[in-house]
Amino acid sequence: MASPSSGKSLDEYWQEFAEIEQNKSEEDEDEEQSKTPDEGEVEAQWLTDAGYGFIVSKFSDGRDLSDDELEALTSSLTRHQAEAVKKRVDTLSSTMRKKKGANKMHVKDIFPTPASPEPPSPSSPTSPSVFPSGADNTPAWQRPPGFLGRNRGGYSLENAVPEPPRSMEQAVEALSFKERGTFVRPAARRTTSNRSMGPLPVISDSDISVDFHLEEKDNQILNRQPKPDPHKVDLPAFEAKHDPLGITLIGDLAETDMPKIRSLALIELTALFDLYEITYSRPKRKKKPKEHGLFGVPLQVLVEQDQKRDPSVKVPLIFQAMVSYLEKEALEVEGILRVPGAVTRVKQLRHELEEKFYAGTFNWSEVTPNDCAALLKQFLRELPIPLLTYDYLEAFPQVEHIPKTLEQLKALNLLILLLPTEHRDMLRVLLLFLRNIVSHSNHNKMGLNNISMIMAPNLFLAPSPKGKSKAGDQLELAKAANTLSVVKMLIHYQDVLWVIPSSFLTQIRHQYKTEASRKSRDKMRLWKKKDRSEPYKKTSSDLETQNGVIRVQAPDLTKSSCLIQLDEQMTAGDIVAKFRRDYGAAGMRPERGGQKNSAGDAHMFNNPNNAQFADDKAFLFEVGGNIGERCLDPQTRMMQLYQINPTADWVIRVNVNR
Repeated sequence: MASPSSGKSLDEYWQEFAEIEQNKSEEDEDEEQSKTPDEGEVEAQWLTDAGYGFIVSKFSDGRDLSDDELEALTSSLTRHQAEAVKKRVDTLSSTMRKKKGANKMHVKDIFPTPASPEPPSPSSPTSPSVFPSGADNTPAWQRPPGFLGRNRGGYSLENAVPEPPRSMEQAVEALSFKERGTFVRPAARRTTSNRSMGPLPVISDSDISVDFHLEEKDNQILNRQPKPDPHKVDLPAFEAKHDPLGITLIGDLAETDMPKIRSLALIELTALFDLYEITYSRPKRKKKPKEHGLFGVPLQVLVEQDQKRDPSVKVPLIFQAMVSYLEKEALEVEGILRVPGAVTRVKQLRHELEEKFYAGTFNWSEVTPNDCAALLKQFLRELPIPLLTYDYLEAFPQVEHIPKTLEQLKALNLLILLLPTEHRDMLRVLLLFLRNIVSHSNHNKMGLNNISMIMAPNLFLAPSPKGKSKAGDQLELAKAANTLSVVKMLIHYQDVLWVIPSSFLTQIRHQYKTEASRKSRDKMRLWKKKDRSEPYKKTSSDLETQNGVIRVQAPDLTKSSCLIQLDEQMTAGDIVAKFRRDYGAAGMRPERGGQKNSAGDAHMFNNPNNAQFADDKAFLFEVGGNIGERCLDPQTRMMQLYQINPTADWVIRVNVNR
């Protein structure tokens, strides 16, 4: 955790802040502040964002949630994640009961929960990330009986076996873990219902091994330089650990699975912030958005407008155009982004872009680098919803209060996963551009520290200078130092931050298995002998049902289908290689049906006379089974993945974004 920098070391930050204040227009001040949230409103919004909005609706309708129901709803979560959800549910439940009937006593307000083996910590004000995950701070008279009884820590009401307390480091769940075995199935409970309810699979902390996807390099070796470098990066270096199931980048997973990822990211981030008693607010400030034009228009609207011109657009065309111009003309310009453009020229440039950009008549040759850089920063500041969004704008700087760099990277990784797609994609383009500037720092004199000081007030919105006091000055100084440090980390570590934790994939797979179990259980009422894996089953030949044999489909290639016998060393890249020109051209004959090579692989061909082969942008996709769709890292060990998802389809397609 970085200590606040001195005011002198932040000169460039305050100069940029002064420049922003000087160029503010009256329209910039036209911003609405939302009222303070009502009691319970924060928890209700958090549960909705975490994918538990139906619980809020249930409480609003005056219905209650039993312990067994809550246990089932959090069955795919780890212990500390479940605790984060339960604390918000508990707080909201108590609040709703008070609102519904102030003079009525509820049974859960009468019977207290068994005492915790450790004294409770002082309670904190309710917010999206307030309660320390290591202890339940809700008063005993507000907690429902058996609230923590699910073999996830604390005490279980069944068998009453306490789990030994863990240290703080052990309590922090890592964001990347892998399956070590099958999911634990709890013993069936007696029920008064006439229906036969079989137990559903429950994920347990004992089923996972804690492991983050990064490890620190030997920084002493990396930092040895023959002479001092004024632009040297003063951050530890990390490298990715080997994962036999492959690294999943943001963009590799199907959009249908991303809502599940965002829900898990919010719960995990909250649990991590709870551990360190970190709080942040989620203001609902609003600027009046425009519905057309280039500046002051919401990112989502800009992208939708641009997709009518080019369906592949993910980042606003105007932003791409400004970045492209600066990368071509300004990377070696001294003081780029720091040196302001001429105010009158910037206004004229903006006016001409609004009129001529979409018409295709704008002439970039008349633009100066500093004017374009000033306009790019203006574009960022005038977004009606900030690039980092109002929901998480204050959460990013709080990462600095986490003591270890590795855990800070975990928090930043989670925050990036929480951003809306359009915001995350544009942030990636911006960070790539900023890193490109830093790589030319010997010419432009803009190292990582310089760039971060300039961009921090543009990304995090400059603090208000009104009503300053000594305490206010210290708060602004601390905020400046925190935002500066966070921007540095975003730029420097961006490649490792655009990764989906493998632990989340494990939990998503569990969710699919649970849903399949529910469907299978319902069908068993009519067909008792129905196989529980039926929802995943697909028809196949006898050869395909052999253990370790998969059929790989490539509908866009000449070799359209291939049966492959997996072994322990075969990777996803090895399979794609079988569809490349060097591998597939020899022996390709226009036979009907299929053919077998010496290895026993069965092939089928599409139009061999007009051969199409896999290129460098072709990847193997895992489709269906216990995942929606995932583009596989070429280093993925296929036998291990096949054992985890034996009912998936395997398809080779092009992915230009990987």
